[in-house]
Amino acid sequence: MKKMILAVALLLTGIVSAQADGREKPITIDNLPKAAQEFLATYFKDLTVAYAVEESKYFGSEYEVTYTDRTEVEFRADGQWSAVDRKYSAVPAAIVPQQIADFVAKMNYPGQFIRKIDRDAYSWEIELSNGLEVEFDLNFNVIDYDD
Repeated sequence: MKKMILAVALLLTGIVSAQADGREKPITIDNLPKAAQEFLATYFKDLTVAYAVEESKYFGSEYEVTYTDRTEVEFRADGQWSAVDRKYSAVPAAIVPQQIADFVAKMNYPGQFIRKIDRDAYSWEIELSNGLEVEFDLNFNVIDYDD
């Protein structure tokens, strides 16, 4: 009987956790954390916002802003950017760490630009306009290529 009660309790906990994770709701730019608003005003002020969403996670929220040119910017709960994805142009050079910019320049990818950049607690990842993806550790050593 104790095992049955424990199993039911674990099942209910899992269901509640799953429901709290992944819910999206539309928001306005004014509802973003201040750091996210400042980032967008600095780097994307000339673009038109198509929509913004807040995704509820078990431990806070994440945000995504999509522009009419299909640029997507993702933010963590604290308003720091986690990803920038441009479909047709380069990400702002000022958000690319110098070591990554130097790597792209040194590897001589003629006519290519960084169209996507992601960062998390463990790594950085870029995608060039030719589709080549390069992942770096936190010391900016290349750890993976994917084309």
